[in-house]
This record gives sequence, C-alpha cells and structure tokens, in this order.
Amino acid sequence: MNQGGKRHSCKRHGDTGTTDTSTSNMGTSAKQHSAIVLAALLIALFVPNSARAVSPWELLENLRNDLQSSGPVTGKFKQTYIPAGFSEGDSETGHLSIWLPDCLRWNYVEPLAKNFLLCENEVYFWNEDESGGRHFEIEPKEEPGLDLLLVEVSELRERYVADSEKLSDGTYEISLAVPPGSERSFSAKIRLEPVSMRISGMEYTDDEGNLTRFEISEYQPLRHVALFKPPQDIEWTKE
Repeated sequence: MNQGGKRHSCKRHGDTGTTDTSTSNMGTSAKQHSAIVLAALLIALFVPNSARAVSPWELLENLRNDLQSSGPVTGKFKQTYIPAGFSEGDSETGHLSIWLPDCLRWNYVEPLAKNFLLCENEVYFWNEDESGGRHFEIEPKEEPGLDLLLVEVSELRERYVADSEKLSDGTYEISLAVPPGSERSFSAKIRLEPVSMRISGMEYTDDEGNLTRFEISEYQPLRHVALFKPPQDIEWTKE
C-alpha cells in the first residue's frame, strides 16, 4: 500500500555516504511482519508490577497468572528499522495501546501518520490520509513471537532458547532465540524497567537480517477500548 512516497535513507556497513532506497512492497511487508512479531512480544512479555522473577520462563508463567487482571494501557514509542546490510535506518514515533491478552494498536505520528491494529488473528493497516486500508488474517501459533502468547510455557521451552540477565542499572534483559540448526531464524531482546518491570525496549531480527528496535516509555492507564475496533469509515481490502 502506498505510504506517501516515503524514502529510506540508510547507510550500509562500511559506507561513508548514504544510499536512498525507495519503499517497495517487499520493504513494507518486512516492516509489517516485524510489527506483528513485536506486537506479540509486547503482549506476551508485558510483565505485571508484581512479577519480579529473573528466569525468562518464570516471567512468562507470571504473565499467564496475571494476564487477565491487567487493564488496557497506552504509552509512547520510538521505532527504528535497519535493513540488513545497513548500519543506520529510519525512525518513527507514535503511541501504542495494549489490551491484554489479545489486542495491540500502534498509532504512528511522525513522519507519516498511519495505524496498525492487531486483535487475535485479525490485522488492520491504514494511513490517516487515505480512505482505504488493508485487512488480513494470520495464524498466530505459526508466527514466531505470537506463539509466546498462545503456547504453553512447557512447549515454549522446546521451541526457544531463553536467557535473562540483570544489568548494572537494575534493568532486566531477556534474550530469546530459536535453537541452532532450526529451519527458521528468530532472535529478540526485551528490556524491563527495574522498578515497574514494564518493557522499556526491545529489538527483533527477522529471517532476512532486518533489525527493528523499539524504545517504549510513559505508560498510562487507557480508559476506553473503542480504538481496538477498526474504523468503519475505511474501505478495507481483504488479502
């Protein structure tokens, strides 16, 4: 879908200049796939304030115990997308809204106003200045990252290698990856604030080596959930 003719200015490793690469359908799909996986990670690893476990598996168990008691929240984010082979990429900012256990919405503000909504297996994507949008379905249990939400921890232990570390500033860092020799490629890092234990940052590397990094801050309670429904005035194209 046309995203306003936006161009990426990225720097390859070892380059001294910048190379402009126009946004292609493949690039857009890669970004949207990264958003799906990161959305799942955020939902699956959003740790309630009472959770203080160090083990990543204990963090997931605590999540499943407290998931339904967590209300909807919103916060600010900065997203940086770095294509494979480049050392720099584009950054975007906006607000995210989370309604556990099923929904997450990204409202991008700068540099292009656009929206991304994920609820259960339904995905909606649209630009603010366009009358049409995309609607498609995914198979959550088959998506790396989304299975963190839907599969029991005992099975997750068979799918992933996980580790956690307490950094010098008190932040917890969780690392997840598929075992060596797997057919697919997936790795992610999630950082938790030392006091609230909410996610302050995460990064995800996809099959092609593209890196997506998020910084998240200023969480607040969300007092309405109507924004988790797709707008009725958008003409949706089902894919």
